[in-house]
Amino acid sequence: MEYNSADGSPGSPPRNNLETAEYDLLLPAWSQENLKTAAIHLRLSRPRSLAWAILLNALPPPSQDNLVKSIRAHRNYYEDLKSKLSMDPRTVIGDDPLSQNDESVWKQHFCDNELKALILQDVVRTFPDEVYFRDQHIQDMMVRILFFWARSHSNTGYRQGMHEILAPLLFELNMDRKYAPSILSGTLKCYLDSSYLEHDSYMLFSTVMKGLEKFYTTGDIVPSACGRLPTATTIHNPNEVVRYLEKVKEEYLLQLDSELAAHLTNCNITMELFGIRWLRLLFGREFPRTEIPQLWGFLFSAGPLLPHLHYLLVAMLLAVRNTYSTM
Repeated sequence: MEYNSADGSPGSPPRNNLETAEYDLLLPAWSQENLKTAAIHLRLSRPRSLAWAILLNALPPPSQDNLVKSIRAHRNYYEDLKSKLSMDPRTVIGDDPLSQNDESVWKQHFCDNELKALILQDVVRTFPDEVYFRDQHIQDMMVRILFFWARSHSNTGYRQGMHEILAPLLFELNMDRKYAPSILSGTLKCYLDSSYLEHDSYMLFSTVMKGLEKFYTTGDIVPSACGRLPTATTIHNPNEVVRYLEKVKEEYLLQLDSELAAHLTNCNITMELFGIRWLRLLFGREFPRTEIPQLWGFLFSAGPLLPHLHYLLVAMLLAVRNTYSTM
């Protein structure tokens, strides 16, 4: 059987006991605990997206008989969500296309189109050097996934940067399908069904956003149905991301490197200056795209709330300090 390296290219068979054969759901390697250990040691095997889903508690491990049932349940949920949020206003009798009533299907239809256009502006810029994301079909798929998530999470809505969370998930799901051998178990045939790439991408994206959504909220400001933030006229509560970054500085950075923490304070350098991008994009801009899957495997290893984020935040700061050690 052919093996694949971290970037999906052919490579040597695994030599570490934390690894298992590619596309082989043999136990105990695919138990939750062993997947966690493999992820921490950057040894996750393909289908890596399935390992992510298990680590993030979106799907049960293969040892449980309900894995296929859970996969189908997620896909049915996405189908129901699409049906619910894709109503054709022309089928509604008596609704005026010019109505400004909040209950008007036509008004929501126009808001939806505006939101999709807003999302598309970001999607077309996704990984500009990656041919895969220049495909119109893939861009349309990304817009749909982000749109349906935003509409079903109205208190957060869509925010710039979410497309850069979706893209590596979608790409990894595609790579798992692309490099799959012709002979697969029934479970893997179900999971790697290419006709459900969009459904499974939504599943992973919505699961990852459970840990990231709080970093995209904007105090007590609620976006409009069109995804726009209202013009601020009053002082709002601090963002959750700002509070989190200050906590990391006070509880972790200060303990490890008090000199660096004091330097940031003395120079009036706030953590959000760089930390917001790091968190909202899950460090995707700080590393080459080919390294993101292994990095995210580590972050996903502790579950959907991503409690390991502060480790990477502090490590990044210490790395920058060592680079500019003349301060």
